[in-house]
Amino acid sequence: MQGVIRKRPGTAPRQEAERLGSALPPLLVEAERVAQTVAQGVHGRRRVGQGETFWQFRRYQPGDPTTAIDWRQTAKSQAVFVRETEWEAAQSVWLWRDSSPSMDYASGAELPSKQERAELLLLAAAALLVRGGERIALLGNGQLPATGRAGFNRLADALLGDPPDGRNLPPAAPLPRAAHLVLFGDFLSDPEEIQAAVSSLAGRGVRGQMVQILDPAEESLPFTGRVRFAGFEGEGQTLLGRVENVRESYRERLARHREAIGEIARRAGWGFILHHTDRPPQTALLPLYTAMAGASDRLGH
Repeated sequence: MQGVIRKRPGTAPRQEAERLGSALPPLLVEAERVAQTVAQGVHGRRRVGQGETFWQFRRYQPGDPTTAIDWRQTAKSQAVFVRETEWEAAQSVWLWRDSSPSMDYASGAELPSKQERAELLLLAAAALLVRGGERIALLGNGQLPATGRAGFNRLADALLGDPPDGRNLPPAAPLPRAAHLVLFGDFLSDPEEIQAAVSSLAGRGVRGQMVQILDPAEESLPFTGRVRFAGFEGEGQTLLGRVENVRESYRERLARHREAIGEIARRAGWGFILHHTDRPPQTALLPLYTAMAGASDRLGH
């Protein structure tokens, strides 16, 4: 497929240090900016419950214990108010991104690669989660979930400091029951392989969200004329005399593949979101965060 292949830097210590020194701060700044934009658009994941952190005042209702009445707030008006605190049962969320070679693709220099967008979304989601008091960890490197700025920094260091493992599906890591897992990838693998990976996790009670990241050219196949397509992962090359002749069948096949992945997610009780790299990252992060909040509320966690 025509486009730009973002070559990953070598893993020599000096090269890696230079990469981290130049890439890490801008990416973290952008992730924080995206998280802040989304945070302003939602009320957050706070819920009334047992805790010590103040959430809100509301009017007294029959059945409320008198010990919940806030007499200072009540004295300011004609109504009786109770003081509510936040629910403090933080959940543990593991995050993972596809680091296989196909994620290096971008159809134009003005677009981020799928890998770059996946890392941005992962870090922005992590920033948003720690703001809500959740514990986070990167799947596959042995991290235990942690919260706060220290937890976020540790995840970012692991994400951008460790060499990519090249996996296109998450590892079979032992996760506790009722853990939450967020996967970012293009999910262009065989649906049977994806089904096996998701079923194994869901069968252990793991809740999940899948964010499929595609370049817009992968969706529309906008090329014309004679084009040579090269596979990223050893698939070889295919030469087409007129791409226009296969465009419609290609789109139909991709649509069926996406429907199959969406059905895998639905059967597992997971969420599924499609995101294109020419769209703002907030368009994926907001529904992702909302879906996670809804799943947590329904299960009482």
